[in-house]
Amino acid sequence: MDERTIGRLATIMREKICAVCVDRNPDGSCDRLAEGSCTLMSKLPLAAEAILMVDSDKIGPYVQSLRDHVCATCSLRNPDGSCDPRDTDRCMLDTYLPLFVEAIEEYFQKAPAR
Repeated sequence: MDERTIGRLATIMREKICAVCVDRNPDGSCDRLAEGSCTLMSKLPLAAEAILMVDSDKIGPYVQSLRDHVCATCSLRNPDGSCDPRDTDRCMLDTYLPLFVEAIEEYFQKAPAR
């Protein structure tokens, strides 16, 4: 995925997801992004590729692809495979996965009939 595509996807994520994120500040800024803990943005290219591997009208296969291709290599993951941020709703990618899937599929014009 080239830098131009990643930039466009980041803009879409800010419009579609960051705008409704519960962790954004009243002025619209993001402390999570500033501190480097926003998995939505830090894992964007890899997560987008994981979503594009799936074609389903159910969220389960997207979750599995994310676990297999993103979570498996994430530095926040515990050695036993568990994930504290995900388990406490602090993983933005996991929290907003349905919106993320929708945005990626719309961008790549891949959305299945739902």
